[in-house]
Formats: sequence, C-alpha cells, structure tokens
Amino acid sequence: MLDVVLGLGLVGLAWQAVRRWGWPWGAVGVWLNLLWFIYQNELGQGGLFYLRGVGLAFLLAVGFRQYGLAWALLPWPLWLSLRFDLQMFGAYLPAWGEGLVWGAGVYLLVGLFKRP
Repeated sequence: MLDVVLGLGLVGLAWQAVRRWGWPWGAVGVWLNLLWFIYQNELGQGGLFYLRGVGLAFLLAVGFRQYGLAWALLPWPLWLSLRFDLQMFGAYLPAWGEGLVWGAGVYLLVGLFKRP
C-alpha cells in the first residue's frame, strides 16, 4: 500500500513540475523513473514491482500521446544496473509485460468513462 501512495505522490509531484514550472514531460519522466527505481531497490519491493510500475506508466504515456515521457519511462536504470546485459534482462520481461497489460487496462477504463 505504501508503494501505491508513494507512486501517486511522485505522479503528483511530476504534475506540479509540469504545470507550475513548465518543464517538459520527458525531462520530468527521467527523474520520476530514476526516483522510482531507487525507491523500489532500496526500500520497496524490488525490481519486479519497479517494472510493473514503469510498464503501466509507459503505456499510459503512449496512450495519452506524451511520447517524450514514454521514452523517459523505458527501464533504463535497470539496464544500467545490469550493464546492458540483455540476457539478464530476460528474467525481468514478464514483470514488464504485466505492467504493460495493467497500463492497457487502466487506459481502456479511462477511455470508457471519458466523455467526448
């Protein structure tokens, strides 16, 4: 539950940075991604929950046409910590896929309730 509250807090902080200071979503997304990675590896549930969150946010960014944010939300901190060894990253792909599926579900639910 703490992870959900912290994730929503980070999104709120990012929203304020974009609205108040006029920063682009891509730049805010890089820092958001890095903070989420550090939190999950130091205090949170680990790399799998990190990838679920990043997958969800990535798909929502693509769905709402924030392409700079989508590029920033790729799991680059994990790739850096794995030293770009894609064979080691293969074990993390199911968790990232699960996050992408969750993002698609949230995007579809938002689209159902959004009025034209």
